[in-house]
Amino acid sequence: MITRSHASPFIGQHIVCRTHEGAVHHGILHSVTAEGVYLRPLQGRTHLAAGSQQPSSAVTLNNAGTDELDVEQTWWPFFFLPFFALAWLGPWGWWW
Repeated sequence: MITRSHASPFIGQHIVCRTHEGAVHHGILHSVTAEGVYLRPLQGRTHLAAGSQQPSSAVTLNNAGTDELDVEQTWWPFFFLPFFALAWLGPWGWWW
C-alpha cells in the first residue's frame, strides 16, 4: 500500500496507477487524501516522451537550411472591413 507521504511529491505530474483488481489508470495527480488519490484524466492517447529509440522526423525552421524568409505581404485595410460594415449597419437597427 502506498502512503500519502509517498504520493504527495508527485502532485501535478503524470502518473500511472494500478488498482488491486489490475485496472490501469493514466492521469495527472490532482490531490492525495485519506480516502485515496484524485486523477485528472488525460485527453487522447499518451506515450512516454523517451519511449522511442528512433530519432524524431520533425524539422524546425532553424534546421530547414534556407536563409530567405517565407513571408507574404498582405493588404492591411482588409482587417477593418468587418468593423466598417458594423458601423455602417449599426444606425439601420436604431432607425426601425
